Amino acid sequence: MKQTANNKLRYIAYIRKSEVREDSQVLSHQAQLREIHTKFPDLNIIDIRYESQSAFKPGRPVFDQMMDDILNGKIEGIVAWHPNRCSRNEIDSATITYALRGPLKDLKFVSYDFQNSPEGIMMLQMVMNQAQYESSKQGRDVKRGMEEKATTGERPGQVPQGYIKEKILDEDGNIVMASKDKIATKTVDDAERWHLIDKMWDMLLYEGYNPDQIWKKATYEWGYLTRKTTFKKNSPGGKPMPKSMMYAIFTNSFYAGKIPHNGENYDGKHHAMITWEEYQTAQQLLGKRGNPRVGKFEYAFTGLIKCGVCGCSIIAKHRTKYNKTEGRPVTYVHYYCTRKSLARPCNQRVYTRVEVIEAEVDEELSKYTILPEFRDLAIKILRRKHEVEVTDRKNIYEMQQKKHNVVQTRLDKLVDMRTSGLIDDTEYKQQKERLKREMSETKQSLQSTEQRAENWLELTEKAFDFATYARIRFKNGDIKTKREILTTLGQNLILRDNKLQITPNEWLIPIGIAYPELEKDYLKVRTKNKGDTTVVSEEFFEQWRARWDLNPRHPA
Repeated sequence: MKQTANNKLRYIAYIRKSEVREDSQVLSHQAQLREIHTKFPDLNIIDIRYESQSAFKPGRPVFDQMMDDILNGKIEGIVAWHPNRCSRNEIDSATITYALRGPLKDLKFVSYDFQNSPEGIMMLQMVMNQAQYESSKQGRDVKRGMEEKATTGERPGQVPQGYIKEKILDEDGNIVMASKDKIATKTVDDAERWHLIDKMWDMLLYEGYNPDQIWKKATYEWGYLTRKTTFKKNSPGGKPMPKSMMYAIFTNSFYAGKIPHNGENYDGKHHAMITWEEYQTAQQLLGKRGNPRVGKFEYAFTGLIKCGVCGCSIIAKHRTKYNKTEGRPVTYVHYYCTRKSLARPCNQRVYTRVEVIEAEVDEELSKYTILPEFRDLAIKILRRKHEVEVTDRKNIYEMQQKKHNVVQTRLDKLVDMRTSGLIDDTEYKQQKERLKREMSETKQSLQSTEQRAENWLELTEKAFDFATYARIRFKNGDIKTKREILTTLGQNLILRDNKLQITPNEWLIPIGIAYPELEKDYLKVRTKNKGDTTVVSEEFFEQWRARWDLNPRHPA
């Protein structure tokens, strides 16, 4: 149809790409617009509409507004890159072709020639139907491919925090292609983040933290930053973890070695952080709001003990059986190795009853248990001697402070000498470094003396309290108490072949060495004096004091 300058049709340029991701598009917004202006330089384009949304389903706001403007007579023509930019679904296709009966006078495309005639409209419908068919087929193929990938043990798309995808290389170091235009990849541990995510799981499962506490610790103490992604611009990676991601991690079965896809969990090939049982336990702990709940069963020693073969965590489970002797159901608690290490296969398939572990802890505590009356006597003597100790340490502190002041004065004079030109740069630097080392040494000495003067008696009393009452508290205490006592008792807790090995904390070792003989002597004196401990001389107690450092470095 021939148009004059006065009745020239008004066109709108419709520029669409399917997603925000520009690298997956044939032409970006600006590239499409450039091609339109190149092919139709004289076209009367009065407006340009941009949209970043798939056309596979109806409901595009920019497209719908454009069609309203056409129906209201504001626009008579549309120009686009290709018909599939306008529609890839039956409803929008019908909207366009129906509008060609009246208000829509013309359609122009860079890569398709349209004639506004019955034959041209029929061909346009066929092209749009083809676009809809290709989208449907592509979507079906993508879904089939993703499901096939999941069934073979690989996660389609991105992997969660703690993992990365790595290109697969052949024997010659060449990249393997999964298809014509897609590189084959495999899931591997993210060396920078895997151990941190693993620690988060341990904190949730075994250390009593809730997701909010874990998130705060990871963000403000560890400085955790999310993995950067390279496939799209303005990536949210390389930034602190949003709190919502914390919950996404703890509800993702991928960490238990599964590939979640379409409501199913397929077995994955990647290195699992936790067992399936641990994952299910985590879901129970999270509850509706992600806060750990106190369940029917709690375990005192989970997360504290390691396997003596593979080094994995020892966890617990309960089992209820009917006891014929007692005539009632009885619940048993067993501890066992998670066996989740790939590097060190584990043969520890035995279960250790909680009573066995508690008996061994009790036996270890017995080595460091002292009489309450001996504790009272020791504290009484220590407090009296504390006054002398404080006086001695005060004198030492004053001497150290004087030395510090002298070094500071010499350092000030050195600066004055350099400013006055009495010494050159070389001599100034040499003397300055020497004085700075002296200054550092005096500061450390002062700090050490201050800490000893303030803390040694308090720490000693706590140590005596633990040695006196820990065994009784462990026997009669609740789960939290038993857990605290075990962590105070020792470290490097190892379970192997139903035997618990405990490395006692350093401050307890002198008690185990010196106290048994001292107790014998003490009881002899007490018996000889008919229970009167006031006659026990301080020289007797000095035997203890000589064998034990009065700053036991007790952790509590």
